[in-house]
Amino acid sequence: MKQRTLQWIETFLFLVLNLLIFYAGADHPVPKGFLWLVLWIVIVSALQYVYLGWFLRKIYQTEFLCLHLAFCLGIGIASLFYVMHGRIDREYWLLILLVLGVCILYGFVFYVVNRWLAHKFLR
Repeated sequence: MKQRTLQWIETFLFLVLNLLIFYAGADHPVPKGFLWLVLWIVIVSALQYVYLGWFLRKIYQTEFLCLHLAFCLGIGIASLFYVMHGRIDREYWLLILLVLGVCILYGFVFYVVNRWLAHKFLR
């Protein structure tokens, strides 16, 4: 299987599964704001497709896991600054730890799954 094919399959599955999960949790009929969520999921899927092109070429380098987790941590920190608008109170520390933990966990799972897929289908 070619790398581009794996990228398309993974991006399509990410898009469809996320849309199904969010649709299942939405009110029925869905509110108008759900369209913004769909747009956001499509944008994140497109960014993941672009990132996978670079990611799958570098996945076998030994220091790559640390670089990838640092990237996910940086995205978590940047999103927290956006959410907090410059305020850091005591109640935000739980939010900070939760978002950073989710970003690191997602980054690690993303790495492990793609390492397995690359080993299974790209060699």
